[in-house]
Amino acid sequence: MNIIVFLIILLWLAFNCIVSKAMTTKEMQTKFVDGQNVVGKIATNIFYAPAWFLKLLKITIIKTVK
Repeated sequence: MNIIVFLIILLWLAFNCIVSKAMTTKEMQTKFVDGQNVVGKIATNIFYAPAWFLKLLKITIIKTVK
């Protein structure tokens, strides 16, 4: 049972890393926020919260270094 939970968490993090790497913030907003109903917005943004955080972290680091 612990292995299954570990694999699910690992896949969840992998999906978030792929989305964070492949999409811009505008693309993420268009897909995950615009055109969604309230339940869809909440569900997708909870699922992709780490991707949003990685994007925010990347933008913060780039602006700090420049």
